Amino acid sequence: MIDINQNFKGMKESKLIGGLIAATAIGVAIGLLLAPSTGQQTRKKILDGSLKLKDDFMSSVDASIEALRKQVNSRIDQLAKGGKDVVNSASEKAKVKDM
Repeated sequence: MIDINQNFKGMKESKLIGGLIAATAIGVAIGLLLAPSTGQQTRKKILDGSLKLKDDFMSSVDASIEALRKQVNSRIDQLAKGGKDVVNSASEKAKVKDM
């Protein structure tokens, strides 16, 4: 049977991660606008902030992919077990009929 809560859990996590990334980007932008710096310093801050944002995004994507991979593998295992149970049940019924 499909666990609906498990499916929603992954969706909630991805929305949370997306929200955190957006909040980080907004915070960096506001910080850059309010901090008095030279053009060169501001460009360096923008570059550093962009690289950090990219790294955070890639980490969250990797974590999401890994979580999805685990969910898919778990579902495959459940389906395989269910299939084995059906085959074993059918095999037992066939043996009973042959006797």
